[in-house]
Amino acid sequence: MNRSLPVTTLLALSLLLGACSSTQAGSTPPSQGGGGPVSQTPYTMTGVVRNAAGQPVPGAEVWADNTLYYNMNALGTTDAQGRYSVPLPRDTPGTWRAGGHFKVKYAGDWYNLTLEPDSDAAFATDTGAVRNFTLKISGEVPGGGEYGGKLYPYFGGETDFDMSQVEFTLTPDGPLIDGSAGQVLTRHLTDETMVRDIPLGRYVMTARYVPQGGPAQPMQLMGRAESTYATSTTITFHETPSYGLFADLTVRLAP
Repeated sequence: MNRSLPVTTLLALSLLLGACSSTQAGSTPPSQGGGGPVSQTPYTMTGVVRNAAGQPVPGAEVWADNTLYYNMNALGTTDAQGRYSVPLPRDTPGTWRAGGHFKVKYAGDWYNLTLEPDSDAAFATDTGAVRNFTLKISGEVPGGGEYGGKLYPYFGGETDFDMSQVEFTLTPDGPLIDGSAGQVLTRHLTDETMVRDIPLGRYVMTARYVPQGGPAQPMQLMGRAESTYATSTTITFHETPSYGLFADLTVRLAP
């Protein structure tokens, strides 16, 4: 929304924003130890960041975003217990909303994962707020989409088959991207082209063809960086602006 302000107000605002950006953007809140509940404190946004398994997430970046002024944020980072404390600039107009992300290197690639706050409600500076976050690697995103990755299987070989009758098995190859232990998954196409919302991680994949009314048949797979088919392949998820986080492979009936 566009807002028009008098020139004198704009001058005062520019001085205020300059002071805030120099003091708030680079601030590192003090570490909070212990495992007790976080209490609400005036002029402060506090909370804890955990993964979906309830484990603390250290090194996550969180912020309070001012709802009145563009690109005015107070920043903080979680400690070893996943706790953070973000001081808010006093005497600042507007309210604040919580946001955050977690940047992590996994399987050789960097990922920037969005944190989901337990409340999207705006709060006032003088009241402060407790905002806890969850690092989700699967499930629905508020407003649409999924946190998990997509799998695009492509047809290979010379024998036709119905991709909707292919059963994919994904076995975690180590911890998932959030540090939690994964589970063996058995999936089919979610729609005509892909398997949706796979928890983000590294997987060893196998497949078999299970047609209705017929016996199961073995299949072979070939990853995007591979040149030959095998009974299994290993996948991780990559991100592009068009497809989001995805993996792809080619699958065929075993000769």
